[in-house]
Parts: sequence; structure tokens; C-alpha cells
Amino acid sequence: MCAVCHPGGGCAEFDRSGNRYDQFAADSKNGISPGGINSLDGDYFKAKWAESGVLEADCLICHLKDYNNEGRKQQIKALNFRRAATVGAGFGKVEGSVSKGEHPKLTYDASIFQEDGKVLLPVVKEVSNENCLFCHRETDWKKRGSSYSARTDVHIRAGLRCVDCHVTGRRAEDSRIAGREEHQIGKGDDPGTLVRDDLDNTMRRCEDCHSKGILNAPIIKHRGLPPVHLEKIACQTCHLPWRQVKAALVQDASVYNTSPRIAPPPKRIWSFYDPEMKPWNYYGDVLGYPEGLQPLFQFRPVLGWYKERLYPLNRVYTLWVGIRAEGQKGINYPHMKDIFTMWNRHLSDPDDVFPLLKQIKDDNLDGFLEINRTEEVTAILASVASMLTAKGASLEGKEVVFVDGDRYTADGTNWKSIAKKRYEYSPYGSVFKLSHDITPARNALGAKGCSDCHSLESEFFFRDIMVRPFDGQGKPVVQKSASFMGYSPTALSLMDFENKVLRRSVFWFIFAVFVLLLFHYVTFGPKRLVPQDSMAAQYRTGERIIHYLSLIVFAMLAATGLITYSALPLSSSTIGQLHTIHHYSGYLFIVSFLLIISVWSRDMAFGRLDWKWFKDLGGYFGYRDDLRLGRFNAGQKLLFWMLLVVFIMLAVTGLILIWAKGTNLRFIAHGTHSIAALLAIIFVMGHMYLGALANPGASRNIFEGRIGALREKDEPVRKARGPKH
Repeated sequence: MCAVCHPGGGCAEFDRSGNRYDQFAADSKNGISPGGINSLDGDYFKAKWAESGVLEADCLICHLKDYNNEGRKQQIKALNFRRAATVGAGFGKVEGSVSKGEHPKLTYDASIFQEDGKVLLPVVKEVSNENCLFCHRETDWKKRGSSYSARTDVHIRAGLRCVDCHVTGRRAEDSRIAGREEHQIGKGDDPGTLVRDDLDNTMRRCEDCHSKGILNAPIIKHRGLPPVHLEKIACQTCHLPWRQVKAALVQDASVYNTSPRIAPPPKRIWSFYDPEMKPWNYYGDVLGYPEGLQPLFQFRPVLGWYKERLYPLNRVYTLWVGIRAEGQKGINYPHMKDIFTMWNRHLSDPDDVFPLLKQIKDDNLDGFLEINRTEEVTAILASVASMLTAKGASLEGKEVVFVDGDRYTADGTNWKSIAKKRYEYSPYGSVFKLSHDITPARNALGAKGCSDCHSLESEFFFRDIMVRPFDGQGKPVVQKSASFMGYSPTALSLMDFENKVLRRSVFWFIFAVFVLLLFHYVTFGPKRLVPQDSMAAQYRTGERIIHYLSLIVFAMLAATGLITYSALPLSSSTIGQLHTIHHYSGYLFIVSFLLIISVWSRDMAFGRLDWKWFKDLGGYFGYRDDLRLGRFNAGQKLLFWMLLVVFIMLAVTGLILIWAKGTNLRFIAHGTHSIAALLAIIFVMGHMYLGALANPGASRNIFEGRIGALREKDEPVRKARGPKH
């Protein structure tokens, strides 16, 4: 029950008009009847506030060492609200129960009181983990698959306490909660809750400790990890690769759960399914296993986008029967006890009481009923409508609907969609971020390299996740994780090629080109230019400067690109600095290449002399006759146009990688950019070899802009000779 965890005060003490329940109920002029209908007032309907008392705010729940939470829990169940805090603090014992119509008797334990009648309590300022976990352990088992044990959590194993991260008061750094006697506890940001969203992310973050060394935490370098991963991917995504206990994937509130050990009985209206879509007797497990000893169950959490970062999530899929009112937003849920009563009566006499419910079968033979066929949907809708009508409820202007995740139907055939957020199954189903049970770095995703995620075999992208729990045969409908995250097959194929082929062999490709060029030099030797009596200018000073600038900037791009592309164990911050140099070098190169285009593009049109050059392969493979050339030979022209295409690819994909937010587009751009960069490096290596080593003396042209005197206007003649024998 809710009150077991909530520390009292608020709606456990005051009604919606601000009146204290017990005082208002005890005043005869207010006409409150203990346990009566009381005008169907939700604050007093069948309540016994005058006898039970209220739950006042109890500070000792958190701040008393060895607080007796179990004793308090039993008093709340007995409706002895007034005495719950007394028993919890250990001040005495209570006999009798308001829930049974008795008058509870309190007996104080005199041994704990001093002579002046006061008590000396072991009050602690910083709350112990056990006091926190009394409330959070059970609920977070179902919601998040959290274990909170030294076996599963590296932080608990290291001795950290809940309050080390969930700081408050003077220890807090966030101005929203910091300050003496400021009793707001630092919290995270859960997609599925709306409680104090104004205080989201006031707790300590992973980065606070692991970049500053707070609490002696190790400073993490993330060697080899590009910083974009830290921008786009939450720490928990890699450090929570597995959950160690179950979490609820599906909560079905439309059928009756016949599993054992479910108490109280109305909870049988809820059927839970585990992450493998197998029936889970959650309430039975809670009663059957001691707190903190949940059975081991490993599963990978779903990864989804929330506020532009990728987080591990537990999304709860819901199935239920609702009431939709014409002209009103949302879908209302009938009283749970009415649905329970309907099913309970039917099971006691299936043929005569709500007989249509007999049509609902266990199609997949997993032990739980499920509503997945049209006739089953119409059966539950007709039965609920009949039950509500028999109770005197008016359905005028309303319709009973079956809600299946993000859709609903009033007839089992025509479905309508319900608007939802990207990370939700439905706005009526909770979504929980996962932050506890952290795995150490050696077991995190990426510890074995990029292929932990970036491959077609990786479960990061390619494991099945549920879309809907039941098809027509009662089997789950699934999709790949990558599809839910928004990645296309093209992007993933490029990713796989880049990491399986390109990243592993890029340096081998470059080495192979070097070997081929060396083989050419040894086999054919350099071309020999025919000696000329005079030198003539070919390149103006401005052209040479542009050429130098392009070469230098390209060298910076190639160096920074290859370093960050390699497997060198550089820290993430160092990689980030190299990326910054790479980005600004890219801007410079775009400018320099635009200048090259403006200066030389008119000279790069192919002419009649170029076909002879192609036919004789430029004289680089032993041709001995004269080759007549224009200002640029055909090989230089071909290189210009190939580099133009490659550099456009590099510029476009580079700008996407710097500025684009869409992760799918970035994946495609990254793979294309890497392929284009390799081609550019190979082309430039060939250009440098042919322009410098294969043509001795041509290097003077680079620095002086002069070549041998022209034999004909605009047609210098170079004689290419093969190797000497």
C-alpha cells in the first residue's frame, strides 16, 4: 500500500480543503459517519479517520538508525495510523486494530525513556542505505530491475551511500536545493514521472565524480572513445549492459491472474510479463524472496532517446479496459475493484455470470490469459459495459474501449492511435531510466573495442525488442533495437563496413599503395626530361601559394584524421582536441580548394592531346616517344576531377558531422567521409609520387613555377624514357 513508503503529512494528514482528517471527521457538525458512504466524498468515503487518526510527517523514517519500518507497516495495514510512528520509532507496542473494529491500546516501553520523560535517539544526519531501500528496493525491482546489492553495483561494493549522490542541504551544489535546512533531496530526471520536475538533475552526475575525483572516484579518461559518444550517449548506456534481476515489461490489467501467493486478492487484476515476455508472478516473488535476495535474471535493457541522449530504459507496456467520454481528453480507468469483482464472480460461475468472458483464452499456452483476438476484445468490452450498467453507471456519451499500448478500440476491429512520445509504448505506461547496479569499466560496453556495438552481430543494434505483446496467435511482435533508435539499414551497413573492413585495414591500404609506388619506381624508374636550354614560367606566384596552402592543410587533415581513426589509446579529451584541429583545418581546406577551382578549372578541360596521353599511359610504363602536352597533362586533369568529387564528398559529410543532430544521418555521413578520406589520401600519394619522384626535377616546378622552355606555344614537349639497361 502507498502509505507504507510515504512518510506521512500532506494527503495522508489533510483533505483537499486543508482540514485535518481526524479532527474534521470527529466534529459531529460535519456529519461524517465512520466507514460510511459520506456523500461519495473521496476524502471520507468508507474512511474511519476519527478512530484511525492520521499519518503525520515522520522524520525518523529516514533519520533514525534501525527504524522499525516493518512495525510501522503493520500498524498502517491495521488502520492504526495514529500509532504507526510510535511503533516505528520503537517507543512501545500496540494491541488491537481499527480495521477489525477494535480500540487499539498503546503500551510504552518505559526502559527507553529517561527520568525526565524524554528519549535519547540515535538520530543520523546522513541517511543509511537500508532506510532508503525499505521503500525503494521492492518498487524498483518491478519498475527498473534494480537489485541494490554489492553483487550487482560497483558503487555499493565500494561503500557509497545513496546520499552521496542524492545530496541535500549544505552538501548540495545545485542552487535549487542547496542551503541549511533546505530539505529537498537531489533527484534525477525520469521520463515517466512528473513529481517535482522543477528539481530534475539536482543530484550528482557521473561526470561530477569521475572528472573531478569527488569522493576519491577514479578520473576516467575513456581512452580511444571519440567525445561525440559522451555527448550523445549517457554513461549508464555503456555501464549498464545487463540487468541482474527482472523488471516488468508488460502490465496487463484486463484479465484475471490465478498465480499463487498474491495478496491482497484485488491485485489479481494485474498480470506481469518479464523482459522475455514470459509470465511473471511478481507479487508471489515479493512474498517468496527475502528483501534484497531477488533471483538472478539477466537481460539487456532497451536503449532509447530521451532529451537527445541515449539511455537504458525500462518501458512498461499496458493493456486495460477504459472509459472514453465524448468531447473529453484522455481515457479513464474504471475502479480496479469493479474489474476484479467482475472476474471473480465470473470464475465462480462461468456459465451464468458474464459468460462472454469464457471466450478469452490462453492462446499461447503460457499460463496467463491474454486478449489478442477480435472476439476476445468484444467479449471483454461487452462484459465491462454490462457490469457498469448493472452497477447503475451511466454510459451515455461514453464508450467502453480496450487499450492496447498506443491504440484503442471500441469494437475490436477499428483501432485509433494514441499520441505518445518517442520513448514510450503509450502515455499510459511508465518509462523508467536505469541508473543503479552500475558495471565496472572492464565489463562495460566498448571494453572489447568498437565491435561491442558497431557491428551487425552486436546486440546493441540488432537484438529483438518488443513492439506489441501479442499477435493473433498470442506471440510477441518484435523489431530490431536499431529500428527503435531510428537507424536505417543503409546507415548500419555503412557502420558495419567501416568497422569491420575500413577501420581495421585503412593503414594496410595506405601501405599497399606505398608498396605499389615503390614497385613502379624500381621496375620502370623515373621519367627523364629532355634537357632544355632555357626555363619558362608555368605557374604564377599566387597559384603556387594556393597549392602550398592546400597541401599543408590536407596534410593536417590526413594526420589528425588518421590518428583519431587509429586504435591509439588516446584520452577522449585528446581526441576531442584533435577533432577540433581537424574541423578548423577542414574549413581552411574548403576555402583553399575553392580557390584552386577558380584558378585552374578552365585549364582542366580535356583536349585532343589528352587522348594520346591516356593511350600511352603518360609514358610512366616505358613509353619512349615524345608526348605533346598542354599546360596540364591528362593525368593531372583526371586527378583534378577525381579530387573534386572526393573533396565535395568530404566537405558535405564533414559539415554534417560537425553540425547535424540527426544520428542516422551522422552514421551515413561518417562512413561516407571515411571512404572519401581514404580515396583522397591515395590520390594525393599518387600525385606526389608522379609529380616529384617519377619526374626528377619536377619539384622545382612546385617551388619556382618554371619548367623547360616550350617547344610550341602552350604545348611543352617532354620525352619520357624507360629504364636504362
